[in-house]
Amino acid sequence: MPSPPLSIVQSLSPRIAVLTSQDVVQSCEANGCRGLEELLRPWEGGTERVSILSTTLSPTVHPTFPVRFVSFDSAYTNPTLSAPNPDVTVDLISSFVGAKKPDEEQHYPITRSLLLSSRPVSSHETFNHPVGILFAVSTATSDPLGTLNKLHAQSTSSASQNVPWIDGQTVLRFYVVVHDVSMMGEDMAPAHELLANVKKAYGPHSTLLVINSQLEHREPPRSPDVSTHPSIPLPRPFTPEQSNPSALSQVYASALSSLTLSPMAAASASLGDTAVSDTPFSPSRPVRRKLYGHKLTAEDTQRLAALVRELVVQSLIPWMEARIREWNEVYHSNRRGITGRLFGAGRKFFGSRPNSPSPGTTPTGYNTIKGYYPTTAVEALSRRLADFAFMLRDYKFAGGVYDSLRKDFAQDRAWRYSAAATEMYGLCLLLSHPFFLPSSPPTMKPIPFTNLQHTEITSWLEQAITAYHQHTPATQIQLDALRITVLYYEAWKAIGEWRSVGYALVKGSGESDEVPSAVMIEEAAAADVKGGKSQKGKRRRAFHLVLAARRYETAGLKTYSRRCLERASQIYRDSPWTSAQDRIEYSLGRQAYTLGESDVAVERFLRLLRREDTGVPGSQGGPLQDMAQAYEQLATRPEMLAESSSRLQLPTPVFDTSYSRIAPTSEASCSGSARAQWAGLESQAFSTWDRKGKKPMTLIPDDKRSSVGVGETFQVELLATNPLNTSLVLKDLTVQLDSSDHCDVESISEISLEPYESRTISISVTPTSPATLRVTNVTFLFHGFFPCAQSLVKRGKRLDSTKAQRISPTYAEDTSLTMNVTTSKAGLLAHLEGIPDELYEGQIVEGQIILSNKGQTIIAELGMIWNAHGIVRHRDDTKHDDTTNSIPNLIQSNKITTLNTDPIEPGQQRDIPISFLATHSGSIELLGLILFSDSKDDTSATSAVPISHDVDVRPILHLDAQLRATGDTAGSYTAVVEITNRSTQSINVESINGISPSWFVNSVTSNETLSPNQTLRLLIPVRYDESSKHDLRQTPTIDALGKLVKGQPIAEVSADLSNEISITRKDIPNGGRESYLFLKRRMRILELGRSFTTIASRELERLFPLVEPLNVDLVVNYTIANTTVVDEQNIRKGQAIIPLNPSPPFSLVEDLQKEISAAILSGTKSQRTMYEETSRLHRVLIDDVLNGSLAMEYDPVQVKVKCASAPRGKMHGNFKDGAISLPITFEIINQSPLLPIRYILNLPQPSPNNTAAQLQNPQYFGSLIHKGQLSALEKEEVKVQIWVHEPCLLSLGGWELLVESGEPENNKWSPRRTWSRIGPQKILEVRTSE
Repeated sequence: MPSPPLSIVQSLSPRIAVLTSQDVVQSCEANGCRGLEELLRPWEGGTERVSILSTTLSPTVHPTFPVRFVSFDSAYTNPTLSAPNPDVTVDLISSFVGAKKPDEEQHYPITRSLLLSSRPVSSHETFNHPVGILFAVSTATSDPLGTLNKLHAQSTSSASQNVPWIDGQTVLRFYVVVHDVSMMGEDMAPAHELLANVKKAYGPHSTLLVINSQLEHREPPRSPDVSTHPSIPLPRPFTPEQSNPSALSQVYASALSSLTLSPMAAASASLGDTAVSDTPFSPSRPVRRKLYGHKLTAEDTQRLAALVRELVVQSLIPWMEARIREWNEVYHSNRRGITGRLFGAGRKFFGSRPNSPSPGTTPTGYNTIKGYYPTTAVEALSRRLADFAFMLRDYKFAGGVYDSLRKDFAQDRAWRYSAAATEMYGLCLLLSHPFFLPSSPPTMKPIPFTNLQHTEITSWLEQAITAYHQHTPATQIQLDALRITVLYYEAWKAIGEWRSVGYALVKGSGESDEVPSAVMIEEAAAADVKGGKSQKGKRRRAFHLVLAARRYETAGLKTYSRRCLERASQIYRDSPWTSAQDRIEYSLGRQAYTLGESDVAVERFLRLLRREDTGVPGSQGGPLQDMAQAYEQLATRPEMLAESSSRLQLPTPVFDTSYSRIAPTSEASCSGSARAQWAGLESQAFSTWDRKGKKPMTLIPDDKRSSVGVGETFQVELLATNPLNTSLVLKDLTVQLDSSDHCDVESISEISLEPYESRTISISVTPTSPATLRVTNVTFLFHGFFPCAQSLVKRGKRLDSTKAQRISPTYAEDTSLTMNVTTSKAGLLAHLEGIPDELYEGQIVEGQIILSNKGQTIIAELGMIWNAHGIVRHRDDTKHDDTTNSIPNLIQSNKITTLNTDPIEPGQQRDIPISFLATHSGSIELLGLILFSDSKDDTSATSAVPISHDVDVRPILHLDAQLRATGDTAGSYTAVVEITNRSTQSINVESINGISPSWFVNSVTSNETLSPNQTLRLLIPVRYDESSKHDLRQTPTIDALGKLVKGQPIAEVSADLSNEISITRKDIPNGGRESYLFLKRRMRILELGRSFTTIASRELERLFPLVEPLNVDLVVNYTIANTTVVDEQNIRKGQAIIPLNPSPPFSLVEDLQKEISAAILSGTKSQRTMYEETSRLHRVLIDDVLNGSLAMEYDPVQVKVKCASAPRGKMHGNFKDGAISLPITFEIINQSPLLPIRYILNLPQPSPNNTAAQLQNPQYFGSLIHKGQLSALEKEEVKVQIWVHEPCLLSLGGWELLVESGEPENNKWSPRRTWSRIGPQKILEVRTSE
């Protein structure tokens, strides 16, 4: 059946003082005990199933009822001997806890036992006041009754003389006649006769105890284990069958070594101090031997247990129940009486008790000088009543008395009495939980307190703790607060209540840096994470562990401090609270260094050297210096250094393995993220291959297998990053290779890195003989003292070709750090010079490619190919005549360009002049391959060396152009061009040239200088060339697209395009035509790519021309002003293109649309495909062709409304003779260069004018409907008349024009598209001529 925890029941159980004759002491000493109290010690807690009457007279059977036997001297004569003073208690806890290893987890049980068992005899509570006195005389005494009378007289006189606040009169007196068989023989008649006389003289509370029945000599048992322990042993009496001298001896040794049952005896035995004992030492009482129960038999143990049970069940409990009933009457009569009620109210409200009451004014009141209540006071009697009820486990009744007493004590300003009553009141509420009722089944799950109940209980504990701490210096430990906190904690643990338990333990520990406080805070850390599934208390637990560690360290228990810090470190290690984690690790490192564990110290300091971007700058400098000192100490102990080397690793690697590489012999590398671009460049080279000799399998150097010749130095590039927020020094930096005998490796003596700095470090390796070299490690001294070796081995590509590889991750061998050394090899080094890292859009710069023959053979047949066509050109290509009337009209494929240069001898260098064109703004990643062959070996395959360069191109000009129809004829426009300088440089706009197959554009020479953000506006005439004979319908392209729409594979389709197309003008600056063609190519590819998303760029080159017949490109030639440049060749220059299309667009796929529509109407089946994606792409292609940019067609008609009499919108008329007529002309112009149109002009009907309106409607007379047909680029005038009756403002708008485009077909009109429009408002002001 459930019961309150034994630790609570035992510490607050009734106390029995033992007063015996000297003969009894001698009989006990024969068994290794210093008195009868020690002889009874093992059996004082074994009384089971005890029935107790409550104040309501209801019996309750409790599972156990322990008592405490103490010597009379420690209870009355000198109560200070019953428990050590607080300082000694703290020292005992520190000693016992420090003697245990932290892993034994005995720190809290020891602290709990010593705190609860060291409760002193005090005036403010009566738990340690003796409830009864056990008198014992031996039958060996010559005058047993006389001796008993002397003992009785001694008990009645000593209590009042030494301790006035202990009631030595109202106690149970129990008498025992001890018969020592070893001394008096087995004849029991004298013993029974003496017992009868004792009962006759002193009453029925008497009994006989027979001991030392072992008459036969037996070998003394071996010495038992007398080590101190915090447990409470509850042995059972031995039976004759179980008789075992060694076991009996161990039972007594365990009881007398228990810090709970015998705190003073166990402490004195462990510390070697015989003066600290609850049984005072005297010459007649020798130091306890480690030999117990030598004279006892199994029957004697049964008699001792029976004596304890008889005392408890037949005497002690009935006597205590009688006292409770008696004192309860007194208590209630005092509370019920009118005097009692008014007494308390008067003191509270009328101030009958002065601020400084005079001492001794009330014999039965609180003695303010000595600080206690006399035993005759009602308050003292009530407190004893509550304590008796608590010991008999009537917690509800006891709680009611404690509640009333705490108020009375507070009014009397007896703070210690009030705090003691407050703590017990809360403890009674806590122990009133149904789980502690004996009637509850053992398997019952505890029902938790409500929040209100738990808060109330916690508040009483907090009030008591606060009261204790307020009357004690902050730095001094308060054992009373710790003691009551432990009692509450034990009860909370029993019912599984963990809410606010950690807070209560920390509150009770106070601010003292002593071991008990540290133990309680560590226990609070354990309680923080119990009682829930969310683990929300982990952070609080870590904080309490750190707090406990600090107090352990202050108290000198560094092993416990380290244990707490390590546990806190494990919590913080997986959390974002890095600052707390760093502080813990630093403390652990310092502790380890102090204890001489230099390997642990270095390991702890290493954890502080991880990368932490949020740390205080320079904060890692201190741990780095401490680590240097710890490692210096560790270096003097080679064995420890060797054992710990595997654990001592940098938390953050200095070198990023992913960036480690063997730098290629050329400037560029074909590996990394640009590998796909290099592969595309190689594919372009092979698709246009026209070189002599054997065609190679690949041009791109294998980044997985690099090779050099013997004696050729290559570089190992490493990316070093300082992970610390303080400066770092790396010394003796080098790399290790698996074949170090075949090469010479450079060693860098010292490198300094600023906080968080990243730097690429190159280490030279020179092969001395053919071999395969593999870089495996990089070695260095971290900050000049800590040797580190970081592996550079990387995993290769994930393999998934087999089922086993797919199930279990398998990786190929990485060869990025492998170099193959051959005897000799033809090679070429190439790099760019003269190409700035920053350019402006359209800028043209000159540079050169530096070629060096590093091999042993002559190199010839040089060529180059770049990832963007025309971006780099051999400068000889620019020397051509730009005065021809035609330009290439094919979109050139990117192909290999031959470099016309002489062969390059071994060791010789050659400079190839080039021009670079910045085609677009943004970052340009220039990739190229320089191809070469062995001039002496025609059978050798072509080799290639990669070359790359990154250019940041910034925008320079913002170009805008708008076309306006001008002139009296069709096909005449004016381009309004705006050029804005978007750079920070001054720009000189040299000229603007027009390039078009069908339009005349007058070149403009400007020589205007534009400052930053300045705009230049120019007007440029554009006129159609009626003599142009170009195919405006682009028949080859449309035919090719028709084949694609009909399902023909694109690989089989190409347009029959002419190689060149004539242009109207040829006044392009020297060298500007090539730059224009490259810029135009890029613009054309981008434009077509947006319009035809399913056609690859390489296929677009075969389907579309470079220049459309009706396009106009304005080429803006500019130079960047620089007053410091004198040489004309060094002037920075560039180009920009403004694309225009003056004529209204018309559909080029009109016939194709009709053909497809007719095929659909006729029910022709479409070609099926196997894959849905192919079908989807074909549908997208059809939509792009039939409904895209080629299908757009706009209204080509332009209308102008004129009045010959009012050229500026104003005229004067003579209205003397009435209304006048005005001639109005409608000019209708067909701006389409290809399609004829038909039109219908509907003039508005005459309507009455509103005189109040500002604008009047015109009154047309004559025909209101006019029809006509216009050929391409034809104009027609429609003349009409209007009546004007008075001066006014006329609106010439509101007319309607219907337009239809079409084509004559078989002498019939075939319509295409129709449009309609309403004439916009145009105001004509008519004034009178007078």
